[in-house]
Amino acid sequence: MVYRSILLLAAAVLLTAAIPARAATILEKSVDIEIGADGTTREGSSLRVRMDAATDLAAWSPYPIYFDENRTIESLAAYAITPDGQTLRAELGAAELAGEGKLRASSMIRTARFPALPAGSVLTIETTARQRSDFHADGISLVSEKAPIERLRVAVHGGGRGWRWRLEGSRQGLAVHESAGGVVVTGTSLPALKKERFAPGDRSRGSVLRFAWSEETTWAEVGQWYEKLAATPPADSALVSRTARELTAAGQDRRNRLAALLRFVRDKVRYVAADASIAGHRPTAPGEVLERQWGDCKDKALLLVAMLRAVDLEAYPALIHLGSDERIDTEFPSPFQFNHVVVAVAAGGIAAAGDPVAEGFLFVDPTQAGGSIRWLHPAVQDQYALVIRGAGSRLVRTPIRQETEGGRIDARLALTPQGDAEGEASFEISGDAGAAFAGAFAGSAASEIEPAVREVFGQLLPGAELSQVQWTISQADVPSVTLSAHVRFAAQSGGSRSFGLPPMSGTPGLAVLQDRESPVVLEPKSNHYSWRIEIPAGWCPPQPETVEVGNAVGTFRQSVSSHGKVVEIGRDLEIRQRWIEPAAFADLKALSAADHAESQRRIRLDCGTSAAVAGGI
Repeated sequence: MVYRSILLLAAAVLLTAAIPARAATILEKSVDIEIGADGTTREGSSLRVRMDAATDLAAWSPYPIYFDENRTIESLAAYAITPDGQTLRAELGAAELAGEGKLRASSMIRTARFPALPAGSVLTIETTARQRSDFHADGISLVSEKAPIERLRVAVHGGGRGWRWRLEGSRQGLAVHESAGGVVVTGTSLPALKKERFAPGDRSRGSVLRFAWSEETTWAEVGQWYEKLAATPPADSALVSRTARELTAAGQDRRNRLAALLRFVRDKVRYVAADASIAGHRPTAPGEVLERQWGDCKDKALLLVAMLRAVDLEAYPALIHLGSDERIDTEFPSPFQFNHVVVAVAAGGIAAAGDPVAEGFLFVDPTQAGGSIRWLHPAVQDQYALVIRGAGSRLVRTPIRQETEGGRIDARLALTPQGDAEGEASFEISGDAGAAFAGAFAGSAASEIEPAVREVFGQLLPGAELSQVQWTISQADVPSVTLSAHVRFAAQSGGSRSFGLPPMSGTPGLAVLQDRESPVVLEPKSNHYSWRIEIPAGWCPPQPETVEVGNAVGTFRQSVSSHGKVVEIGRDLEIRQRWIEPAAFADLKALSAADHAESQRRIRLDCGTSAAVAGGI
């Protein structure tokens, strides 16, 4: 239902979800990888997990074992031993990793579902798998977010020509033994990753062993490898060229040509996640994608590149990681760090101010829903993209466009002598959250949408009575949804002449940063709040006041002013960084301190008092 699908979207503009609890203890994790002469690998793994409480089982059952058309499971055993020595076999099953709109999936999972178990039971999962891939590289996480690891052993051997490895992250608790064509990493008493708010994802925390046995050792060589892979299906197609010319009018400028073809590929070529990864599967020929009018991210990207080149626009596919809480290891060239493909267009003669441009390239995503050239989804902002240009392939860091993400609240209220407040309020949500709202609203009846809008207002304006609830959707340059309503607030008890703004802090609290060692990952955004409050006769406006903080992380500004009997309060918060290392925490703390302090203030309207004093809402 619409109500459930957007219930927390408004809060997501400001906050993150709760942290799940840790479960169980990993007694042993063992992985042994043998690299064959033909480049395939055979992997044997064993995992033993103790359920420290009966409730721990929910985090481990059903347990997934991944496979696809390039990875086959040769053997699988899963069982549990209870504290009294009873052996209970897990029920084995299989499922396709298919989501909405997916026609087929090469990605599957075997599942091991365990029966109800008492505390102290030990789960064991043992597998052997064989894998082949077009690019010879892989990686293994050496820590777990789910539970601490008592004993760890990861061994890789058989690497010949092109063998290389890299241990990313902390080596604390780990011992490394290197040999010709191999490496063994062991560890004892490894703590679980801290479950912190605003933390990077699993791939970017802890320790990861990366290894490769390919001859492509630079990013340029990885780009050449992918270019050959992408060239396997012929890119030239009379249908592609003809369609591109038909969609672009004679004399049309370069920007409008890009806009027309981008809109066509987004709207007319349906996105279908037919495969799980981009590195192990060749893309489909652009002509075939155009003819059938569906494809995955790499299919749509290569089709757009072919169409742009057909109308004399310079464009290249770009491998990128989709996901704002992860980043790639730039010191270990490999396509397996990417999970998405976008398009890099030569920006000269096309880009305008505010476009997502970096190092001469304008980045567009043909799988993205909504928006114009100006809007790039935040999940691919501030990420390293490998622009595929043969020997000239290189990493380019995509820009941050915080001004396209966030929310704007406008309220126009009149206070009565009794302390009631009544007027109009609107909430504009733009960017990613705006696109999500628009998608949730699409095709839904008003009877479904209105309860969701009321719930959003209930979160933003606690205690408000609502009437005349309305909503509008815009798919202009940046997707946005505007919610509006007539609102009424009952007078607070005590008869105090004051007005408390709803708490709307958009930064982590200072407690989140206390003694923190891991980076903080935020969503760059630009939030604006404007309140215009008409006060009754006998009430006095506050003295003007402005609080302002600005640094490399972002800016915060709150101003209180008055014009006759009208009090105006403005609050602006802009976050300009996504990945904030501990070295920059001083700037983040300064921003957070001002943001949270002002969120806890009441505007006093008693004659002769100061503009604002500390206190609850």
